[in-house]
Amino acid sequence: MRIRLFRRVLFLFALLFLLAFPRLGRAENRALLVGCDVFRSLMDTSPSSSNNVAEMAEALSGGSMNLETLVTRRYGVSGARELTNLIQETFADAREGDVSYFYISTHGLWEPGEPGYSMTMLLSDGRTESGITAQQLHDAFAGIAGTKVLIVDACHAGAMIAKGIRDEFSHIFEGSEFKVICSSGGAEESWFWRGGMTEDGEMAGGGYFSGVLSAGISVRTGYAADENRDGCITLKELVRYLLNMHGSSTVHVYPEQDDFPVLTYHVSSLRRQTEAVGNISFESDLLTADHMNISFSFTVYAQVQVSYQIVYQRGNRWDFENARILYDTDEYYGRAGYLSPGYKERTLSIAEDVRQLSGYVLFQMVVTDAKGVRIVASRAIGRAASEEGELSVQVRSRCVPGRGEEMGFVVSHTGPAEVSAVIETVEGESVCRLASRQLSRPEQIYPEGTTLYWDGKLRNGEPAGAGLYRLRVTVYGDGFEQETVSDVFELM
Repeated sequence: MRIRLFRRVLFLFALLFLLAFPRLGRAENRALLVGCDVFRSLMDTSPSSSNNVAEMAEALSGGSMNLETLVTRRYGVSGARELTNLIQETFADAREGDVSYFYISTHGLWEPGEPGYSMTMLLSDGRTESGITAQQLHDAFAGIAGTKVLIVDACHAGAMIAKGIRDEFSHIFEGSEFKVICSSGGAEESWFWRGGMTEDGEMAGGGYFSGVLSAGISVRTGYAADENRDGCITLKELVRYLLNMHGSSTVHVYPEQDDFPVLTYHVSSLRRQTEAVGNISFESDLLTADHMNISFSFTVYAQVQVSYQIVYQRGNRWDFENARILYDTDEYYGRAGYLSPGYKERTLSIAEDVRQLSGYVLFQMVVTDAKGVRIVASRAIGRAASEEGELSVQVRSRCVPGRGEEMGFVVSHTGPAEVSAVIETVEGESVCRLASRQLSRPEQIYPEGTTLYWDGKLRNGEPAGAGLYRLRVTVYGDGFEQETVSDVFELM
């Protein structure tokens, strides 16, 4: 009897303790989302960044994210001091085990040859304008406990983690505190768009990157970025989804191949999908002289209007001004492009003039309904090079993964191609595959090529041993293949 009474008293004491300290043992998440559209020195992007913030707020509020705080600034901030204060206030109560999410949509500034920490995000409230560098953003999070997830939707964003550039491989966010997702490589632009008006009279439009990102982690798409449908979208899964569905720039992330849970949700909520189009899959990314078609499939969940935007690459830039708009014509319900629910397979023949190009074509699927105009898929398609060119690999001499460093490689090749890359020992033993016939992307580095990164782990996820390694690269073009190996580098 005494033991039973003691247990009851102990249970009541524990319950009272938890009620008094409800936070104990439970991680809490917070988010700060910032968008800047109106600038004094650069182009007005209204309403793109404002809409991006709204979409991201909706996505992060879903699932089982346990957001204690969600702060949005849709119409800008005046400068680095105001943003730093916002960061410090929003995440002041963060503790070890908590996650702090920071998203920013704005113009990004960086020039090749400058250090990555000088990459600048332009801040403006329409009256006052200044910038915050990657170094200042890093310092603004000083003293904030827990994990910081930074999502930077801006031109040249990858420079802040030294990715998508030739100039350097280390960066100031190395270590276990930060997870960083960048909408573009350091040399690339990041695109926004205007999509007219919704049926409710609201201005539509937003960023290509944020649209795909928010869709991938949203209940309305059935959490499309969750590959194994286990209720957890990891950083690794999210990046693969973004690379598959976002073609206008190259998403870069730190750390590579990371299993950090970006978003969790209850698996039962998969039944609540409300997006009109999903389950989008592409057959091939490489155009050759014998194959000049884009083949893909998708599922329509509710009657919707679908069109396709074809954007050519000219002068190393996407020529959006002369994009082609094609309505889906396989079905007709009174208006061009309207499709009934069901599984669809489509093949589009690329215009004859693409045969004269050696670059890339951007394919985008556009959905129009009561919610407005949205890009639901975006894919960079390459016109394979028909002749061999110079093939080489740029690599530094050593890397220390234990400090959070990653080994970066720049593979220089001519024109679009499929790239395979394998880390091997100097004896020729394969230890990790970085790419398997992966289509190159228009990263806007010069000379052109493909950037790859290794986190120093074996294919089973275990750390590779200290020693000497090299990268073996094979490039596949239209009717040819080339192979080379990098200089030997040391893993310490």
